[in-house]
Amino acid sequence: MPAIGFKYPEGDKILFEDVVKYVVSRGIDNKLDVERMGMYPPALLEMMKVRKPDRKPSVTELLNGTCQAYLERTRDFYIDPQEQAFALLGTTHHKTLEANAKESDAEQELELWDITGIVDLYDSKRKNLVDYKSTGSYKASKVLGLDFYLADDPTGEVYKRSGRWGKKGEPKKVKRYWRNPEKAELGDWSWQINMYRLMLQSQGKKVHNMYVQMIVRDGGVAASRDRGIDRNIYLIEVPFIHDDHLKEKFISKRDLLLEALKSREIPDKCSDSETWGGIKCERFCPVREFCPHISPYTIEGDD
Repeated sequence: MPAIGFKYPEGDKILFEDVVKYVVSRGIDNKLDVERMGMYPPALLEMMKVRKPDRKPSVTELLNGTCQAYLERTRDFYIDPQEQAFALLGTTHHKTLEANAKESDAEQELELWDITGIVDLYDSKRKNLVDYKSTGSYKASKVLGLDFYLADDPTGEVYKRSGRWGKKGEPKKVKRYWRNPEKAELGDWSWQINMYRLMLQSQGKKVHNMYVQMIVRDGGVAASRDRGIDRNIYLIEVPFIHDDHLKEKFISKRDLLLEALKSREIPDKCSDSETWGGIKCERFCPVREFCPHISPYTIEGDD
C-alpha cells in the first residue's frame, strides 16, 4: 500500500487515479483543481512514479528509519506536492545529465544481498563513481565542512558602535571561509555512494574514486554567500567506508525491515540522526500521521 494520492494545501485529498483521469480527458474530468493544487499535471505525474510495496529493499530506503520504510509500504498515504518540489528538481536534473552521458556510463540498476540501487554515473574510463545531489546552502556548507575566521575588512571601515564582533572605532571584521575536512558531514551520502561502489565491485568493476556532484539550489543569494558558498556546483570527493561496515549496516537494516513486514509489527522509533533531530517527524515524513512514536501535537498541518 504505497502512496495513493496528493494533498491540497488546505489538507483535502485527491487520488492519483483522478489526476490521470484529468489528463486523459484533457480537463473534462475536473476533479483536479490545478489552481488550488498550485501546479500542472506534468509535475504531478512525475511525482506519482512510486515503487511497488513488495519490491526488494533499496539503498536509499534503508537509509531512512525502519519505521518510516515500514509505514510507507503498509499504509495508504497521500503526498504533499509542496514537500516534493525540490525532489522533482533533482529528478529533472538527473534525467538531463543521464541523457548527456554515454549509454555505458549512465544510470545503472544494481543489486547486492537482495538490496537494490541505482548508480547515477560510472565513468568506465577513469573508474570513477559519481552521484548527483541537489541541496540547500545550509546543508551544502555542512557537507563541505566550511569554517571561518574573522579578518579586518579590506575597505578599512570601522565600527560606528560596539557590537558582538568589535568595539566602536575598531576595524570592521569580515568572514573568511575555508574547508575544514574534520567538519565535513557527508552523512548518508557517503553510505549511499559507498554501497553503490560495493555493488559495482561485486560485478567485477573497479572504482578508484567516488564523487558527489552537488548543486546548491539557493547558490548566489545573500544567505548562501553568508554561509561561505561561493559556487553553484561542487564536485566533492567521498572517502571510502570499509566494506565490513557497509555489510553490517545494510544487512542489519534490510533484516529489520523484512522482519517487520513479515510480522506486521511496527518497528521502533527512527533514530535521532534518521529524523534530523525530530525535524523530519514534524514536517517532512510522508507517513507521520500513522507513526505511533510521535505525538499528534507535533504534526503540522494534518487533520
